[in-house]
Amino acid sequence: MISVFIENLEFETIIGLLDFERIEKQKITVQAEFRAKEFVDYAKTCEFIQAKFDKKKFGTVESALEYFKTKFKKKFPTLEYFYMKISKVDIIPNAIVGAKIQKFY
Repeated sequence: MISVFIENLEFETIIGLLDFERIEKQKITVQAEFRAKEFVDYAKTCEFIQAKFDKKKFGTVESALEYFKTKFKKKFPTLEYFYMKISKVDIIPNAIVGAKIQKFY
């Protein structure tokens, strides 16, 4: 089966628990991969991901990952595989940090 992927989707958003993270946007990157028995439009998927980040202003990277895992299964009922990695690019001067999730259905 063919996978659709997104690499280096980069934008600024409010994400995090610390006071300054709730005020100032920070740069994140998103990597994602989907396997489904239906069409997954990667351009619309990129727009969807960024719009949800803008709207939700997640408290943690982990809560964002759980949200998208559930949301994408509802959006694409034939989803067989879901992977997402969210990286905070500038939060630590000498490292890129974040979290990732992988789910087989």
